[in-house]
Amino acid sequence: MSLTTLVVAAAAGVGIGFGFYLAIAPLVLLVPAFYLVKYPQIGLVAFAGLTLLVAGSLKYFFGLGQFQWVISGLGVALLAYTVLQRAYASPSIPSSDTGLLAWMGLWWLILIFSSAANSLPILDWLVGVRIYLPVFGIFAYIAYCNPNERLLKGILIFMLAIASVQWAFCLYQKLYIVPSRLAGHYPGSAWDSIVGTFGGDKFGGGESGSLGIYLSLMTTLAIALHKQAQLKTLWFLIIFVSSFAAMAMVESKVIALMIPAGFFLVYRDYAFKKPVVFIAGSLAIAMLMCGLLVAYYFLYWQTDNNKGMFDALFNQFAYSFNPQFQASTTNLGRVKSLLFWWNHHSVLDNPLTLLFGHGLASAVSSSSVIGEGVAVRAQAVMLDVTGISKLLWESGVVGSLTFVTVFVLGFFRARSLKVNPAVPAWHRAAMSGVEAALAIMPLAIFYEVTIVSSPPMQFAAMFYLGYVAYWWRKTQSKSSG
Repeated sequence: MSLTTLVVAAAAGVGIGFGFYLAIAPLVLLVPAFYLVKYPQIGLVAFAGLTLLVAGSLKYFFGLGQFQWVISGLGVALLAYTVLQRAYASPSIPSSDTGLLAWMGLWWLILIFSSAANSLPILDWLVGVRIYLPVFGIFAYIAYCNPNERLLKGILIFMLAIASVQWAFCLYQKLYIVPSRLAGHYPGSAWDSIVGTFGGDKFGGGESGSLGIYLSLMTTLAIALHKQAQLKTLWFLIIFVSSFAAMAMVESKVIALMIPAGFFLVYRDYAFKKPVVFIAGSLAIAMLMCGLLVAYYFLYWQTDNNKGMFDALFNQFAYSFNPQFQASTTNLGRVKSLLFWWNHHSVLDNPLTLLFGHGLASAVSSSSVIGEGVAVRAQAVMLDVTGISKLLWESGVVGSLTFVTVFVLGFFRARSLKVNPAVPAWHRAAMSGVEAALAIMPLAIFYEVTIVSSPPMQFAAMFYLGYVAYWWRKTQSKSSG
């Protein structure tokens, strides 16, 4: 391999010397491609680190959103590796499936059919595939290439660690970026600039909502591990307190609903087995969430024209459900964006777009390649306000229901696996947190784009689904053997 590397390096050097940049680009990629084929787990680890920590920071601080294409290349490479691995797999390798792949495949067929039926331009196909396909490689590799279970455990721990360091990035953004945004009189809420490492436009808002949901899910995972004595109390407190500190700065109201939901899903068996513990824990979580909302009031919501804390709290929650609210002329708000979709579709007018949507990337409001999706250009408003609005415009009612069904099936598989003795104790505990996450994730699409097109949340979703498929196939093969 060392000789091959030297030859490739020499050829690349000659190409650069003569200015043949496009010609040598594939050549330069040969070495990383070789290592990815030989050690695909490196690709999985790199995808996790780059997505959760690096890509968002590069976009936020340096405006390098194009780096996401590098990560997309990693995801496609993992998917290609998986396809080749399965094509030449030994018959002895278990082939039992969870059904997740079939539902994902159906969703892709809907997107392809809709895109073809609506005669989308080729660049729109490219952008849409770049948004959805690469992260599917994470699910495929974990589910079908039998990675080491220690690797999966390590990535879950890494995901917890990422949640634990977000407070430092949020604190910097609160102390330095927010004041700069206020001084510059940029439009929108200045607090939307607090996004941790999840990325976005420094002075225009970004992934603050997705970060809040991610922190909620990681806190739920920590609760599940601690419940089964798989996470020491000291580490649990470090993760919980550091995540809570980031939550206090993110200003994402959905956290106040998701943490209690996660706690209930993890501890629901205690409601009758250990009611005192369940009630005490519920009260503790309720007090923490009340404390979080009070912090939001004093940090962000307190104004001279409101009547007080309860008035501010009501207003902050009520506007999310107000069908008349819109943040701007192009941002219709969560409920109004759904009503807008409903008012522009009917069975009599165009059953194709109602049932199957307008196709890949049609709801993309901003892209360096196509600018805006075809549906956005036609309607002149943002259509990807939330995950559900984006799903409805791009894949219709049938596609949206299919997408949600993937997570419903994953939830029931995780519920079965968390009590399966064939799964090691640590992973059974983690599966309890994954089960809760798979219930929360599809609900979160009504609040943010999250698992639909937010890269960090897409990774978390596909990793969790792949994790469920991995253990389901392992336990099924053992029981059949």
